[in-house]
Amino acid sequence: MNDYYHLQDSLGFFIYRTALALKSALQRCFKENGYEITPEQWGIIRHLWEEEGLSQREIGEKASKDKPNITRMLDALEKKRIIFRQPDPRDRRKFCIYLTKEGKQLHERLFPLAQNLRQRVTQNLAQQEIDLLKDTLNKICQNIGNL
Repeated sequence: MNDYYHLQDSLGFFIYRTALALKSALQRCFKENGYEITPEQWGIIRHLWEEEGLSQREIGEKASKDKPNITRMLDALEKKRIIFRQPDPRDRRKFCIYLTKEGKQLHERLFPLAQNLRQRVTQNLAQQEIDLLKDTLNKICQNIGNL
């Protein structure tokens, strides 16, 4: 039996290619609408819309990003005046991250763009297929975590 397979047939390749295509489509969508927000920055903003005052470490964990990457992304968002850092009153070594007024206002502009994109990329999928895909990918992540 031949165990050789082509890279294009591997599960990792399909997942990577899809993730890259989604990331590219989201960035293009934002850019075409006048927003210089990367998909990674979008993820951070989304977490802060749900819960402000998170620490840099907490945002990194939620966004699955390491400390150098999250620092770089937060610096960029701060430079764009979307977030600001405030010392944590309970621990002077930490900073809590908050959205600026402009960052909060982005919700009504960016969220509909992202929702529309999600609808377009899943237009020929039934909700049952989407749920099955999510469940399958979560199982793969759990399996990887158990290695």
